[in-house]
Parts: sequence; C-alpha cells; structure tokens
Amino acid sequence: MSALKSSTPMMAVRMVFCTVVFLVGAFSTRLLQGVAWLFFSGVPQWYYAFIEVLKVHFLVLITFITSIVSPCKFEVSYHKNNLPETTNFRLDGRGNLISTLSPNSVFISNHQLYTDWMFIWFLSYTANLAHGVYVVVKEQLVKAPIVGQGMLNFRFLFLLRKWEDDKIRMTNQLLEIDAEARGFGPALAVQVVASSNSKAPGIKVWPAGHSKKVELLHPYHLFIFPEGTVVAKHTRDRSDKYIAELGQAPLKHVLFPRVRGLFLALRLLRHSVDVVYDVTFGYSGLKAEDYGEDIYTLKAMFLMGNGPRKISSYIRSFAVKDIPLGDDDSIVDIDQLDPNIMKEFEQWLFKVWYEKDQLMAKFFETGAFVDDDDLSAQKIVADFKTRSVWENLSPFITLGCLVLMCYWAVVLIKRAIS
Repeated sequence: MSALKSSTPMMAVRMVFCTVVFLVGAFSTRLLQGVAWLFFSGVPQWYYAFIEVLKVHFLVLITFITSIVSPCKFEVSYHKNNLPETTNFRLDGRGNLISTLSPNSVFISNHQLYTDWMFIWFLSYTANLAHGVYVVVKEQLVKAPIVGQGMLNFRFLFLLRKWEDDKIRMTNQLLEIDAEARGFGPALAVQVVASSNSKAPGIKVWPAGHSKKVELLHPYHLFIFPEGTVVAKHTRDRSDKYIAELGQAPLKHVLFPRVRGLFLALRLLRHSVDVVYDVTFGYSGLKAEDYGEDIYTLKAMFLMGNGPRKISSYIRSFAVKDIPLGDDDSIVDIDQLDPNIMKEFEQWLFKVWYEKDQLMAKFFETGAFVDDDDLSAQKIVADFKTRSVWENLSPFITLGCLVLMCYWAVVLIKRAIS
C-alpha cells in the first residue's frame, strides 16, 4: 500500500489534484479580494467582513486538500485545570472536533513544520473563529505567487527581521487588531485619534475604551512562533550557541525563543486579549533526532501522501494578568521601558519553553503528551477535515457564480446585438 501511495502514477494524480484545486481555490480567493476592494473599499465594514469570509474559505481549501492527499488524525490533549473554564473540546455526532476557545487570544507554539500554522488555524476553525486569524510570518512570503498578496489582504503580520522597521509596522497592526476587538478600528470605519503618537513617532492612536455594542467587536486569534523558524540543523546550531552564551541549560527538542515580538504583542493587546494559549505540537513518525522539515516536506505531504498520520497537540493557557508585562500602559515603544521589565518577561518565556522541551521529550519517548492512566488529563481525537462535504465547495462557489454571470452577460449581449 505504501509503495502504491509513493508510486509515480499516484504522485502524478496528487500533483494534478493539488495544483488544480489549490490554484483554482487560491485564484478565486485573490479574485474575490480584488472584487471586494473594487466595490466595497469605500465601506470598510463590508470590505473587512468580505475579507473575513475569504479567510475561512482559504482555510477550508487547504484543509480539504490535506484531508484528501495526506489524511491524518488531529489529537488534542490537555489538563482541564490548565485552561479557562469556558475552553472545551468535544466531538459532534459526525466525529468533527468542536472547540470553545476564548475569542481574543494569542497562540504561541513550537515550530517544526512549515505547515504548523495550518494546524493552529484548524483549531480556530473548530471554534468558528477562523475568520479572525492573524499570523506572524516572514517577509519573504509576501513574494509568493497569488498567496503572498492574499496574505497581505488578510492583514497577516510580515516581519523583515530588522527590529526598528518591524517594531513600527507590527505596533500599528497590533493596535488596529486591539482597536477592532474593542469595537473601534479601520474595520468599523473609525478614524484614528492621532496619526502619530507624541511618545512614539509613526505610531497611530486609536480611541480608548470598549464599545457597548457586541456586534461591533471583532474577535481575533493571533499566532506567534517565538522560535522564529523551524527546527533544522543550522537553526539548532545557532540556538545552541546562543543558549551557551547566555549560560542557560541546553534545549534538546525546541529552539530558544525570541522575546521582543511576543512581548510587544502582549503589551499592545493587553486591554482586549483574554488568554494566551500555549500549544505544543508533536508529529507521528518523527524521532527525537529527526528534523521535521526534512521528513514532512511539502512535497512529501502533498505529492507523495507521506504526511504525519497523526498530529498531536497539548494545550494549556495563561491569563494575561499573570504574565509580567509591566504596569505602565502609556509607553508604546517597548525599547523605552525599564530593561528589568523585559528581563522578567524573558524569564517567564524561558520557563514556558523549558517546560515545552520536557513535553516534547515525553512525546518522543511515549508517542503522547499525556499518559493513558492520567485521570486528570483529557484527550480527544478527530479527523483533520472540514465539517461537511458541502463546505469544501465554498472556496469555489463564488468564483463559479461570477463565471456564470459573465457567461450569461455575454449571451445576453450577443442576443441584443443580433
């Protein structure tokens, strides 16, 4: 069976399927983004609502493709006392994962595969919050054909890895996300209070407070990978060298986390964010000495069908009030803060990451994040797929309607001329 999956004919079938379905779906998304800009850019509420729908369509597209060419199970394990009371996971009657997650949340995770973000986005999808997803990604991805500009329109946060440039751009984007979650911001046609902050030039100022109209609130899920890159031989060497310079204990299964981006995000979102979810991913078939990016490449997953058979995740959370972020809200530029505040946050994040390293050690040893005889732990396993077959059509229906409209318009024009 494995030989058949990896055979040349099957690879050709997968290549054609993935290429055609992805390009048509992605082109449909980009086309509709353009249509939204053309007709609704003057009405921000409509434009951004359209963009949010297209976010869900894109997640449905990549989930559908994955479920066909590289089907897998998605496992969520957790200890209930490590999560908010309102956070829950269950299976519906059709075996779909249904989650209840805090609407305004920051997700942090270890980074092993280039598809990690897809699996966190799937978690948001199971909670009906896929429309509010924002991902911090590398600037190089903006050059990717079709999807690069699409991610820009989704308002993903692109980083140049040049702190002075990233800081201003990231700050403005985070403040927009925060403002919209409070019922203000560009998606609600609310104007900035000031185009530049007196204490931080180039930083826009949005109205303070919270809107009393629930329908104006725009929830968000922000994804950040503090390691900044996937685990590989060269990134492991660089991480080990930095750890040695700091005099810290070595990390065996994760990379040393970068601090400033996450610190900036949590400080700027602290008036709207409900919780920080810490997700640890483990992939079946990987051993401790393996590098996931070398084994579960995009080619292996989508052309050869050799993706992980199960994606395991362990989820816990932290209340923002329990994270050391400093008390002075008037300072937007974190470089102007007392260095001791950043140091305290740094120690908190390091502790989280060393605990994550221990979790990964357990996963590589046992194949699971929690023991079967751990009565305080809960585990749910579902198929990685969309909720219904009909939902898989959503990325293509609107494009199909546009094609039909154009067709009938041409037919009517020809009839009128003749």
